[in-house]
Amino acid sequence: MSDNYIPGEVVRLLLNTFDFAGAVADPGAVVLKVKQPDGTVVTHTPDVVRDSTGVYHADLVLSAAGVWAYRWELTAPNAGAAEGLINVQKSRVI
Repeated sequence: MSDNYIPGEVVRLLLNTFDFAGAVADPGAVVLKVKQPDGTVVTHTPDVVRDSTGVYHADLVLSAAGVWAYRWELTAPNAGAAEGLINVQKSRVI
């Protein structure tokens, strides 16, 4: 992901899931939690889209400057977790 986001942009978070053998596989459930720059944690599970077996995405509106953290949580079968950060720069205009 680019490090040059500004408030108002939409970022697509991508997730690929696999079984222990390395084959593409679906987990039991996928939950996406996002920590906004003000510390608020929002669960975006209804916004998660299954594109195909083991391939998911969610579009996130970056409404404020600061560091956004996200966490994918996967339940069995094929349980796991993944996390990431998004830096949103302050607008130079507004």
